[in-house]
Amino acid sequence: MQAFTLNISIFRGNSLPTSAFFGMAAALALFPFTRIRAFSDMAPAARQLLKAFQDSSKGLLIIGILLAVAQIMVAMINMTGLGITFSSMVIIIGGDNTYLIAFIVACVCMLMGMGIPTTAAYVLVAAALAPALIKIGIAPIVAHLFVFYYATLSVITPPVCIAVFVGAGIAETKWTAAAKYALKLGAVTYVIPFLFIIYPGMLAQAGFEAFLRAAFSGVIFIFSFANLFGGLRVSRFRALDGMLWVVVAILAILPGLWTSMAALAITVGLYLAKRFQCLQVRTSF
Repeated sequence: MQAFTLNISIFRGNSLPTSAFFGMAAALALFPFTRIRAFSDMAPAARQLLKAFQDSSKGLLIIGILLAVAQIMVAMINMTGLGITFSSMVIIIGGDNTYLIAFIVACVCMLMGMGIPTTAAYVLVAAALAPALIKIGIAPIVAHLFVFYYATLSVITPPVCIAVFVGAGIAETKWTAAAKYALKLGAVTYVIPFLFIIYPGMLAQAGFEAFLRAAFSGVIFIFSFANLFGGLRVSRFRALDGMLWVVVAILAILPGLWTSMAALAITVGLYLAKRFQCLQVRTSF
């Protein structure tokens, strides 16, 4: 019923916070019907409800402190005018190196997006940092999607990782453990915005052929990262397997048809080797 109320509220056009409020209200309203079946169940149900309020209060307190600190930092940037001068500073520091400038912009975007809602984070970094990328010849849509990605990635990037703290509270685990898995699962997302710069065709900026080549390289790269962090074992040595998948990822990133074909060949070879191992294990039984 909680999920039903939440979905209905979203489909009616309410904001996500409002929909979440209605979902929680529905959960509280239905709590007695799901936990109290006899008079003897009232005391345990009251203890469960009290514990839920206590746990949520602790989680909200931590998140509130993080949001307050993040907002103070953003306010200081805006009041000092530092955000307006970021573009010039980034270009001066990065010089003529496109990827160094993009790396600096990515780091600053993650800092400026800490604890800020998605729309506000995008508006902030788009005004302050997207012009730096446009000035060095990057297409506007690529520049804006680049800063948007990294501004929103701050929700899983320590130390101010709001989504990680919320997830850790729900899972009742340490936030450091949740952050570890969040970074592991989202590792590929930290590199994809750079693919926008290396392969403009990924955003349909250079024709259909460029789009196909970008999609081809992007798929191989994602597979390599998934296997790297998923721990797919091909040989007896974990370090060797990791190095092979890193090589595949680097070849997929490098522009050029032959490097992408080499990445594909290595990927197919590793999958065939893994398939051969599985067949050997089956025939041995």
